[in-house]
Amino acid sequence: AWPPPEDLAPGIVLTRVDEDGRFRGHIDVALLIAAPPAAIWAVLRDCASAPDYVPHVQSCERVAVVDGGRAEVFRQVVRLAWFLPRIEHEFRLEYEPYQEIRVRRVSGPFEQLEGRWSLHPHAAGGTLLIYSLDFVPGLPMPRILVGASLRRDLPEVLQAIRARAEGS
Repeated sequence: AWPPPEDLAPGIVLTRVDEDGRFRGHIDVALLIAAPPAAIWAVLRDCASAPDYVPHVQSCERVAVVDGGRAEVFRQVVRLAWFLPRIEHEFRLEYEPYQEIRVRRVSGPFEQLEGRWSLHPHAAGGTLLIYSLDFVPGLPMPRILVGASLRRDLPEVLQAIRARAEGS
Protein backbone atom coordinates (compact mmCIF):
# COMPACT_ATOMS: atom_id res chain seq x y z
CA ALA A 1 0.00 0.00 0.00
CA TRP A 2 1.12 3.50 -0.69
CA PRO A 3 2.20 5.52 1.14
CA PRO A 4 4.19 3.19 3.40
CA PRO A 5 3.11 3.95 7.00
CA GLU A 6 6.72 3.86 8.19
CA ASP A 7 7.58 6.74 5.84
CA LEU A 8 4.87 9.06 7.17
CA ALA A 9 6.13 11.83 9.39
CA PRO A 10 4.57 15.21 10.16
CA GLY A 11 5.59 17.82 7.60
CA ILE A 12 7.14 15.35 5.13
CA VAL A 13 5.54 15.17 1.67
CA LEU A 14 5.89 11.75 0.06
CA THR A 15 5.93 11.70 -3.74
CA ARG A 16 5.67 8.86 -6.26
CA VAL A 17 5.90 9.52 -10.00
CA ASP A 18 5.24 7.11 -12.85
CA GLU A 19 5.88 8.75 -16.19
CA ASP A 20 6.36 7.25 -19.63
CA GLY A 21 8.71 8.66 -22.23
CA ARG A 22 5.93 10.73 -23.82
CA PHE A 23 5.25 12.64 -20.57
CA ARG A 24 1.98 10.94 -19.93
CA GLY A 25 2.09 10.34 -16.29
CA HIS A 26 0.73 9.54 -12.91
CA ILE A 27 1.79 11.28 -9.72
CA ASP A 28 0.86 10.63 -6.10
CA VAL A 29 1.66 12.95 -3.21
CA ALA A 30 0.80 12.39 0.45
CA LEU A 31 1.11 14.39 3.64
CA LEU A 32 0.04 13.85 7.24
CA ILE A 33 -1.79 16.99 8.45
CA ALA A 34 -2.54 17.81 12.08
CA ALA A 35 -6.10 18.90 11.33
CA PRO A 36 -9.49 17.22 10.99
CA PRO A 37 -10.78 16.31 7.51
CA ALA A 38 -13.33 19.17 7.63
CA ALA A 39 -10.56 21.79 7.93
CA ILE A 40 -8.66 20.33 4.96
CA TRP A 41 -11.90 20.01 3.01
CA ALA A 42 -12.57 23.72 3.42
CA VAL A 43 -9.15 24.58 1.98
CA LEU A 44 -9.55 22.18 -0.97
CA ARG A 45 -12.96 23.61 -1.91
CA ASP A 46 -11.84 27.26 -1.79
CA CYS A 47 -10.83 27.62 -5.44
CA ALA A 48 -10.85 31.43 -5.31
CA SER A 49 -7.87 31.41 -2.93
CA ALA A 50 -5.83 28.94 -5.04
CA PRO A 51 -3.79 31.73 -6.71
CA ASP A 52 -2.51 32.65 -3.23
CA TYR A 53 -0.68 29.34 -2.77
CA VAL A 54 -0.75 27.23 -5.95
CA PRO A 55 2.19 28.06 -8.24
CA HIS A 56 1.27 29.26 -11.76
CA VAL A 57 -2.47 29.62 -11.01
CA GLN A 58 -3.53 33.17 -11.87
CA SER A 59 -7.26 32.81 -11.22
CA CYS A 60 -9.89 30.23 -10.35
CA GLU A 61 -13.65 30.76 -10.42
CA ARG A 62 -16.69 28.55 -10.02
CA VAL A 63 -18.82 28.49 -13.17
CA ALA A 64 -21.49 25.94 -12.20
CA VAL A 65 -22.93 23.89 -9.36
CA VAL A 66 -24.24 20.55 -10.66
CA ASP A 67 -25.79 17.30 -9.45
CA GLY A 68 -27.66 19.00 -6.63
CA GLY A 69 -24.47 20.47 -5.16
CA ARG A 70 -22.54 17.19 -5.23
CA ALA A 71 -20.25 18.62 -7.92
CA GLU A 72 -18.96 21.95 -9.20
CA VAL A 73 -17.27 23.14 -12.39
CA PHE A 74 -14.39 25.63 -12.18
CA ARG A 75 -12.48 27.72 -14.71
CA GLN A 76 -8.81 28.24 -13.99
CA VAL A 77 -6.18 30.38 -15.70
CA VAL A 78 -2.61 29.10 -15.46
CA ARG A 79 0.73 30.40 -16.73
CA LEU A 80 3.46 27.75 -16.50
CA ALA A 81 6.29 30.10 -17.52
CA TRP A 82 6.72 33.74 -18.46
CA PHE A 83 7.49 32.79 -22.07
CA LEU A 84 4.33 30.69 -22.55
CA PRO A 85 0.79 31.90 -23.16
CA ARG A 86 -1.78 31.74 -20.38
CA ILE A 87 -3.80 28.54 -20.38
CA GLU A 88 -7.48 28.46 -19.53
CA HIS A 89 -9.12 25.18 -18.62
CA GLU A 90 -12.24 23.92 -16.88
CA PHE A 91 -12.44 21.02 -14.47
CA ARG A 92 -15.16 19.33 -12.47
CA LEU A 93 -14.91 18.45 -8.78
CA GLU A 94 -17.20 15.69 -7.49
CA TYR A 95 -17.62 15.50 -3.73
CA GLU A 96 -17.93 12.76 -1.14
CA PRO A 97 -17.85 15.04 1.92
CA TYR A 98 -14.78 14.81 4.10
CA GLN A 99 -13.54 11.66 2.29
CA GLU A 100 -12.82 12.32 -1.37
CA ILE A 101 -12.88 14.94 -4.12
CA ARG A 102 -12.60 13.61 -7.66
CA VAL A 103 -11.15 15.90 -10.35
CA ARG A 104 -11.98 15.57 -14.06
CA ARG A 105 -11.12 17.60 -17.12
CA VAL A 106 -14.06 19.44 -18.73
CA SER A 107 -12.25 21.55 -21.35
CA GLY A 108 -8.89 23.07 -22.14
CA PRO A 109 -5.52 21.95 -23.45
CA PHE A 110 -5.05 18.83 -21.30
CA GLU A 111 -5.74 15.64 -23.25
CA GLN A 112 -6.36 13.92 -19.92
CA LEU A 113 -6.68 15.26 -16.39
CA GLU A 114 -8.16 12.95 -13.78
CA GLY A 115 -7.34 13.03 -10.13
CA ARG A 116 -8.51 12.42 -6.62
CA TRP A 117 -7.97 14.10 -3.25
CA SER A 118 -8.45 11.48 -0.52
CA LEU A 119 -8.70 12.27 3.19
CA HIS A 120 -8.03 9.48 5.69
CA PRO A 121 -8.20 9.81 9.48
CA HIS A 122 -4.82 8.66 10.79
CA ALA A 123 -4.25 6.42 13.83
CA ALA A 124 -1.57 8.80 15.14
CA GLY A 125 -4.01 11.71 14.92
CA GLY A 126 -4.70 14.16 12.17
CA THR A 127 -5.53 13.33 8.58
CA LEU A 128 -3.58 11.71 5.80
CA LEU A 129 -4.13 13.73 2.60
CA ILE A 130 -3.33 11.92 -0.66
CA TYR A 131 -3.54 13.48 -4.11
CA SER A 132 -3.36 11.20 -7.15
CA LEU A 133 -3.29 12.60 -10.67
CA ASP A 134 -3.25 11.03 -14.14
CA PHE A 135 -2.33 13.56 -16.80
CA VAL A 136 -1.59 13.90 -20.47
CA PRO A 137 -0.65 17.44 -21.49
CA GLY A 138 -1.97 18.76 -24.77
CA LEU A 139 -0.96 21.67 -26.94
CA PRO A 140 0.19 24.40 -26.34
CA MET A 141 1.76 22.97 -23.16
CA PRO A 142 5.28 21.57 -23.53
CA ARG A 143 4.97 18.07 -22.09
CA ILE A 144 8.36 18.08 -20.39
CA LEU A 145 7.53 21.37 -18.64
CA VAL A 146 4.17 20.08 -17.31
CA GLY A 147 5.68 16.91 -15.82
CA ALA A 148 8.58 18.80 -14.23
CA SER A 149 6.23 21.46 -12.88
CA LEU A 150 3.94 18.88 -11.24
CA ARG A 151 6.85 17.06 -9.60
CA ARG A 152 8.24 20.32 -8.25
CA ASP A 153 5.01 22.15 -7.36
CA LEU A 154 2.68 19.52 -5.87
CA PRO A 155 4.75 19.00 -2.69
CA GLU A 156 4.71 22.79 -2.21
CA VAL A 157 0.93 22.85 -2.72
CA LEU A 158 0.40 20.14 -0.08
CA GLN A 159 2.58 22.06 2.40
CA ALA A 160 0.48 25.18 1.76
CA ILE A 161 -2.75 23.21 2.27
CA ARG A 162 -1.31 21.88 5.53
CA ALA A 163 -0.40 25.36 6.73
CA ARG A 164 -3.87 26.70 5.94
CA ALA A 165 -5.72 23.71 7.46
CA GLU A 166 -3.61 23.82 10.62
CA GLY A 167 -4.12 27.58 10.84
CA SER A 168 -0.42 28.40 10.75
